[in-house]
This record gives sequence, structure tokens and C-alpha cells, in this order.
Amino acid sequence: MLHALLAIALIQSPVPVSQVPKDSYADSAAVHLVARARRARERNERLVTSYTASVTQRIGAGIKALSRDRMLFHEELSADIAWKRDSKSTITVTGARRGIPIYKRNDEVPDDLHSSVRWLVVNPAEDYLGMLGDDDDGFVYPLREQGELDYRFASGDTTTITLPSGKQIRVLELKIIPRRADWRLMAGSLWFDDETSGLVRAAWRPARAYDFKRDADPGDADGVPSFVNIIGEIRFITMEYALHENRWWMLRYTALDGIGTVGSWLGMPLRFERIYSDYEVEGGTPPPEGSTFRPAGTVRKRDSASAEAESARWKAWADSTRALRQECLKKAPDRAAERACRRLRWDRDTTLVVVVPADTQSLLTHPSLGPPILQLGDLITEAEIRGLGDAIRRLSGAPVIAGSRVTLPRGVSSVLQQARYNRIEGLSLGGSAVIQTGYFGFDGRARIGIADLVPNAEVGVAVSGYRNRFRLAGYRRLAAMNPDTRPFGVVNSVFGVLAQRDDGEYFRTLGVELTATNRETGWWNLRLYAERQRPAKVETDASLPRLFNGDNHFRPNTPADSAFQFGAALTLRTSKPVSRLLLFGGEATLEGGVGDFRHGKGSATVRAIVTPKEVLAVALEASAGTSTGTVPLQSRFYLGGPATLRGYDGAVTAGTAYWRGRLEVGNAFPGARLTAFSDIGWAGDRSEFGRGAGRTLISAGIGASFMDGLIRMDLARGLRAPKGFRFDFYFDGRL
Repeated sequence: MLHALLAIALIQSPVPVSQVPKDSYADSAAVHLVARARRARERNERLVTSYTASVTQRIGAGIKALSRDRMLFHEELSADIAWKRDSKSTITVTGARRGIPIYKRNDEVPDDLHSSVRWLVVNPAEDYLGMLGDDDDGFVYPLREQGELDYRFASGDTTTITLPSGKQIRVLELKIIPRRADWRLMAGSLWFDDETSGLVRAAWRPARAYDFKRDADPGDADGVPSFVNIIGEIRFITMEYALHENRWWMLRYTALDGIGTVGSWLGMPLRFERIYSDYEVEGGTPPPEGSTFRPAGTVRKRDSASAEAESARWKAWADSTRALRQECLKKAPDRAAERACRRLRWDRDTTLVVVVPADTQSLLTHPSLGPPILQLGDLITEAEIRGLGDAIRRLSGAPVIAGSRVTLPRGVSSVLQQARYNRIEGLSLGGSAVIQTGYFGFDGRARIGIADLVPNAEVGVAVSGYRNRFRLAGYRRLAAMNPDTRPFGVVNSVFGVLAQRDDGEYFRTLGVELTATNRETGWWNLRLYAERQRPAKVETDASLPRLFNGDNHFRPNTPADSAFQFGAALTLRTSKPVSRLLLFGGEATLEGGVGDFRHGKGSATVRAIVTPKEVLAVALEASAGTSTGTVPLQSRFYLGGPATLRGYDGAVTAGTAYWRGRLEVGNAFPGARLTAFSDIGWAGDRSEFGRGAGRTLISAGIGASFMDGLIRMDLARGLRAPKGFRFDFYFDGRL
């Protein structure tokens, strides 16, 4: 029966029967639904002759960091659309603002409004998914011609929705299963109206993440270092449609949540939201016979000839615009006139008129834009994401698809990417490999230090869901007692070689661990472990200063207690901008262990950043922690270094309890700041906590930061012994 239905469907399909894989359809209902949807795609929305609608679009990109997340970019647009199928359409901009908070304090009107608002217009006869790219450079739409070569189809749930008018609509789900691990293929579901076969909802994610080294065009990689790789993961895309005039399914809402990563040190989340409202739709007649008019919002390439003509038309338009601007700039009497010239557009587009008010500054405060974007949760909140319900939960983790992704070390660049330097290992080199298949990822890495010649390795298996990621690993590692100094990072390695300064305190571990983290915001991390812990000793004094003075040595390493420990650690983090003037944040950690040492630890950090509108920005931070039981040396609290106590070396003081604070004052401009600061801290036996006993260390200094503290340089002096000046370069400063 299924084969008969498939044959009937293929008679109406543009795909030759001989090219359709036999496993394209899991059931007869899927055959029916795909055939009906393809017919509706060419029948329904192409009869829309005109519509009007209001649209708002909000985009935000951020940078994830330990101390606080930062907004990298945000843009909000609003406009009124008057679309016509057979003549020129119009889009009138009603609101627009763009901000780069890590560089500027105030929002601005985008200077490329004419080009950016064009993409808000959609052609109802198009595949709406084409908004995200056509079949040549974007996602491959499953119902396109020869879609069976890229996808398999299965029927899903059937549900009934009730419209505000009281009308009930029966909705059918079509599951989309990609045939291979290709970032351009979709894994998810499409829901169709049973009566009209109109698309009601789409929810999906790519079959795998975009990998720059693997997927970029050859020319795109020119000038990019071979050890740099960019991974772009879209966690979900959803589109929803509304029924108008009881006939037309028009796009109502679309949203995207994704994140880009560069190695293990930079994460850039991205969210996008677009809403259409106040539709008025007219239609019912087909396009004029023989018409070649391409209405506004058309993105799908019809054929190679039309695509070539389109390219030539846009090139001519761009050349004309450039010539017009150059002529204007030659005659411009001042900078204001030059800025006006750069905004000039030569309107040679025959399909869309973009109307921008003469008073562009009024666009910044138009009510349609809504409240300013202070954090990514202002676009799509975590509650809204969870509210997407079953559609998103079905997309949890990577889709189960044929094939696996294997990443192996490639040449010298892969080894250099893993290189580090410290006084225990000396120069340590290593390599890593990853196998991703379905929901699971398998990884392994190995390294060895030239100085200690101790091999280290770990292997792990990870399960990544939409919200959480779990990883089980076995390892032999060199670990840090004071990880907040980032001793295995590139900055500490460079200072070790050039200045013979290593802030880390190290010990060796052999064990297994289970880690879990929240992937949405990273607000919690959990680690369970069982490991053998042993001391490590300094194995090298090689550095640039030692070449000029043989008496220069690295400082000794704190000897760890030998122990076999079972333990757990939970960290909670938050960063919340209350307004553009005030941000609160902090983290709390609970840790405990049993075995040779039975102990528990707890610490908390709170911070506030105040950025008044005028001259100064102020950051305050306070932190404290204490413990119980017998705490081994490797698990004590350590202060020293730019993260805790500037002006002093790492682990300058340690104990079973601590407290510290810092104050920073700088100019308000976030792109480049000059700051003055002071740090204070104490660490010692918990019995002396708060009694004023022991040595309290104080430092003061000046600093410079760029991109709202993302890049930071400080020159600090310890005011109590051991006194001295110290320069630090690091990332993720408070200001």
C-alpha cells in the first residue's frame, strides 16, 4: 500500500522516480502530507495580491565570560509594510536603533537602514524559510525539488488548535530527518493545516554545527590562522504562522537561538526575533499570464538565467550608489554633510521603496521598538524558550542521522593550539581528537611536558541536550590549586617564558569525573569526581630572564597532600543588568570531599557595576569563603594575581578561610577606559576569620581596559610586604 501511494505522489512530484531513495517515507501518511504540501506551496500563497503589516525585529549578540556576560551588539527595527505582488511595494521605517555596548554608551540610528529593512519584507509565494538563505548558500528546504535526496520523512502528532474566532484547525506534523551530517540540512518538524495544507509552524535545528575549517569556502579562510577555528551552533529556529481571512497562512513570528565559539576561550551567543502583526490580506487571483515581475521579498532563485540577471541588476545599482556618494562627498562642506552623503541611496530598485523619516533621531525612541536590550534574555527569555514545549524538546541534542564527524589533529598547528608553558612541565605539547555521532560525542587528548616527561591523557564521552550537557571522563592531569589564575592559559604561559613568572600552584591527579553544565546560560556547573591526588615539583627554570642571569629561578611549588578523594563541586553564576546604569552579578560555590581528607568548602562573590551617564564608572566586588573539616593543601583558598589580589603573585597567601574586596573607578566610555583601583584581601585559618588576626594585604594601581573590560592591563603595587610593582595583562576585567 505504501509503495502504491508513493508512486502516486511521485507522479505529481518533480523528482524522477528512479532518483527517489526507497527509504524516503516512513509511512503512508507522510507520503500524502508531502504531496499535499508541495501542491499547496504552488497554489495558495501565490494568489495573495497584496498585504499590509507591521513588523518588529530584534537582534542581540553577546560575549560570555566568567565575571559577567557582555552585550556585544544589539539592533531593533520596526516598520510598516505595504506589499504588492504585481507592482512596487513600500516599507516605511518607524523605529530603528543600534548599539555596540562594549564600544559606545549610546545607541545610534543605523546608517544602512535602506539595506537592512529590505529583508523585513517577505513574499507570501516564497518558501518562508528562504529568509535564512536559498538552497545555494542557506538551509535546504525539505519540500524543494529532489528533497528526498537530502531528507527522509515521517508523520508525527495530530493536534487541534482553536483560533480566537472559535474556529478549530486540525494540524498535522511532518518529521524531517536529514540523511547526512550537513550544517545546511534541517532536523525537526513542520506542521501543516489539514484543510489547506498551509504551513502553520516550523521548528528545527541544523543537522550539525557549522565548522569554519570544514565548511567555509576556500577563499573565506585566507588570512585566518590555521589554529583558529570558528564553530557556529544554532540551537533552534522556530517559525509560526497566523491564519488570515480564513485562507492565508502568513508569517507571524520567527526566532533563532545560537552560539558561536572560537576554541575554548570565547563564546558568542546570538538571538534573533521577528514579529509580524496587524495583517490585512487581499488575494484570490493568479499572477498575470507571462509575467516576469519579481515582487519585493523574493529570494528564491528561479533559474540560472534569472539569477545572472539579478546579479547584474544589483551590481549596476551598487555602482550607481557608489558614484552618487563620491560625487556628493566632493562637494560636502563639513563633516555633517559628509555623513549625510554616506547615507545616500540611489533608488534604482523597481520592486521596493524604502521610506525613512527626515528626522531620523525620532526613530531611536519610537514606542514600537519596546524597551532597550540590556541582555540576551530581553530578546527571548529562558521561560519563552522553555515555553516552546514539545517542538523544541524533540530537537534536544544532535539529531540521529547517518554518518559521524571525526576531527583529528592536523599538522603543527594542531600541536601549537594545545601548547602551554609552566614551571612543572616546561613546554607541554599535545593533541586531541573528537568523534561526534548522533547524540554522543567521544573525545580524547594527550600531552607531555618536555621538562617533567610525565604523560597526561584523558578520554571522555559527552551527551549534549538542548539545555544541558553531561560528560564522563577518565584522566591523568596536572591540575591547579588556584584555577582562577588561569595557569594553563596563554597569558600565564607567555609570562612564564618572558618574565619567569608562573602564578599557578600545581598537583597531579589520576581519576574519573562526571561534569554537567547548563548550556542555555551557563548559570550552573556540577562536577563529581574520584581521584588520586599527588604533589608536583618544579622541573625547570628555563626562561628568557635566566638567559641573562643564571641566578633567576621560578618560585617553589606548594607541595600537595597525597590523598585519594571522592568529591563534588557545584557552582552557580548570575549576571543581571538592572538598567543601563546598574549591573549586579556574582557566583557561589559549594564543594565537599571524603576519603583521606573529609572536608567541605563554601564561597560567594557579589559585584556591582555602576555606569552613570556623565563621567565615571565604578565597580565594587566582595568575596568570602570558609570551610569545615580537614582541608588538604590542594583544596585551600588561594589569593594573589589579577583575579583576586593585584600587585601580588599567585598564591601569595592561602588558608582555610578568606575574604577580599576591590574598588575600581574609571571613565564612563566603555571602548577604552583608564582606571584607578585598590584590592584588599586576607586568607588564613578559619578560626581567625573576622578577628583581624593574620596579615591583610592591600594593593593599589592604575589600569587600562578595552571593550568594556574584555581586554585589561594593570600596573599595581603591593602596599604591604611582599611589596613591589607588578604588571598584568588579562581578559575579563570588572571595568
